[in-house]
Amino acid sequence: MAEKSQMEQHLQNSVYGTPMVHPDEQRHYLGTFRERVSLAMTIAEVTNAQNVRTFTREISAHPDLQVIFNGHIDQSDLAPYLKATGQHNLKFTIRQDDFYGHQAADLGLVVASDHAIDQNPITLTAKYPTKPTQATPPTKKSGWLTRLFGHH
Repeated sequence: MAEKSQMEQHLQNSVYGTPMVHPDEQRHYLGTFRERVSLAMTIAEVTNAQNVRTFTREISAHPDLQVIFNGHIDQSDLAPYLKATGQHNLKFTIRQDDFYGHQAADLGLVVASDHAIDQNPITLTAKYPTKPTQATPPTKKSGWLTRLFGHH
């Protein structure tokens, strides 16, 4: 098959848009590639106000990164994240295209670089696991002799 001339390619791009490299990956990561992501939070995680502190910790550690928000999230849920992003002088983008997810398990925000950084893990739960609540120390079991004679 003969290659398209530059003019044909330009016309195709004008009519249909520039072809995307790995479009499914870019849709999932809000327009960027997995290799550029430092932190990925689902819509459910973004709407949980308790995660703002963890997000702030991430952007404080990486002031050279940018934040990409899913515009399908309610503005009141995004507000604390936008405020933190502004306070840290980070660039941000809000993506509202219809092909970005609307479900709780879809990504709600991505902290990313403009080049490959290959961070692992990137999910909120894997990168910042929650600390278990302070457990009560196990009670010491008594032996059968102690139970038999009633001494402690």
